[in-house]
Amino acid sequence: MEDDPTDFIMEPKVPLDQIPEEIPQVESKPQTFESQVEEAVKAQTIAATEPPKPMYVSAPAAVAGAAVAQIQKVQTQAAQAFRPLTNTVWSKLDRKATAVTEFTLRQYRTKNSTWVVLGIGVVFVAMILMFYGEAMSTGFDSVDNDGDSFDWDGDGYPTGQERIHGTNPWDENSHPDPELVAPDPPEKWIDEDGIDWDGDYSNPNQGYDDDGDCTGEGWVDSESFEIPYDQDTNGDGINCNVRYSMNSTTKTIYKINADPNVDEDPDDEEFLKESLHRAFVLGFGKIGFAFLIGIFVPLFLATGLIRDEMDRGTLHYIMGKPIARAEILAYRLLGYIALVWPYATVLILFTAIVTGFLAPSDSIFRFHDMSAWLGILLASWLMMLAYGTIFCTLGVISPKYGLWIAIGFGVWEFAMAMISLGAPNFPLTWLSISHWGIEIINCTSVLAYPDQSYLIEIANMNNDWGSGAALAGFYSPPSIVAGNPFASLLISIFVLILFTVFALFIGQSSLKRKELN
Repeated sequence: MEDDPTDFIMEPKVPLDQIPEEIPQVESKPQTFESQVEEAVKAQTIAATEPPKPMYVSAPAAVAGAAVAQIQKVQTQAAQAFRPLTNTVWSKLDRKATAVTEFTLRQYRTKNSTWVVLGIGVVFVAMILMFYGEAMSTGFDSVDNDGDSFDWDGDGYPTGQERIHGTNPWDENSHPDPELVAPDPPEKWIDEDGIDWDGDYSNPNQGYDDDGDCTGEGWVDSESFEIPYDQDTNGDGINCNVRYSMNSTTKTIYKINADPNVDEDPDDEEFLKESLHRAFVLGFGKIGFAFLIGIFVPLFLATGLIRDEMDRGTLHYIMGKPIARAEILAYRLLGYIALVWPYATVLILFTAIVTGFLAPSDSIFRFHDMSAWLGILLASWLMMLAYGTIFCTLGVISPKYGLWIAIGFGVWEFAMAMISLGAPNFPLTWLSISHWGIEIINCTSVLAYPDQSYLIEIANMNNDWGSGAALAGFYSPPSIVAGNPFASLLISIFVLILFTVFALFIGQSSLKRKELN
């Protein structure tokens, strides 16, 4: 006989006549998310503390079950410990910061002035890169620095070749036998005596007379009057060499003093391109990115962060939220940073990539410039942060004249930047933001160009290049801690952050006391 599917229904234990007509309703209380979490935690705690019912399980299963129970217990305890902190501090802070930051970015997106300011920066960088690309692709004609490629007497033989064979380079009838010695092309006697430096900063004895016009090596007449009588004009006791005055600790070359006709005709194009490229990286990094864009963008995007809201009356709406005034200023600046830091990053990395492919290099891409560009990026970030905080504070202190005060401050910063390029140790420049930003670039450029002082002195030794002044004008060794670029870098970062914190404190204090109309 088949089982009746209704067998599980039992007769009620309470007689039907004792059941009330109206069943009393249990009062239900709405549960919040926090109370639900607490009840779940309590249930897990009770389940974890109750003794397990005896059951027959295998040994591996028992071990695994005990491990799972222990993990659940640890998770429960951690949730209980951290829940008050996350609910009272970080979650509220995150919500407020996100709301004000998104509001600030939404305002930036809807303003035409934002796109105009950012667009001007893009056009400026693009134009500079066009000029740089043209200069690198055009090339430079090599210069005969010692004049031995010229045929002064018109006999077909360059001066350098006639000197070797002992003929008179000023007499057209005096030249080597054409049947025995064919005339050299003039190009052979251009860039024939290059720079010979082994890179050892502890060895002052450098240089080598490649073409023999100091030692007379390889000449038919080793006593020729064309050979210098005094072959040790630098006074180091060694004939026909180059004396390097250097500091082996800081790896700095102070002066290069060559004996006559030694290393006098190097490859001009190689040194010119390298010098101009480095001058471009340092000059455009310091003046173009760190200063001009670093102060131009904050001037127009940060000055009105609070001031414009006060003028339009929309600050009342923000003040109506449970956010302190000091937090409003900080979060508005956070929205500003969320816009300008990615903007500066894109421009600088794009410039680094373009110059990396166009710069003189033995490979397709010039990687060792990247440390210099990263220093420029770091300096631009910190300067934009400091300038933005100061300009925003000026707008809070004086809504009517804050922009004009900021422009005056920009003029001061420009003057200090120009002085820092020429005299980085001038004490007055230490009071400016631009000085510390430039110092960051100086510290990181040492990593990219450890032989910078060498290149500057080589350019100065060949006065006809004209690139030594440009290179020396944009480069300075770290001036805070001599010989220690890492310490100078850390100090510069700390000072810029200190400027920012001090300006933020003043701005928050002023906003707290400000009466809103």
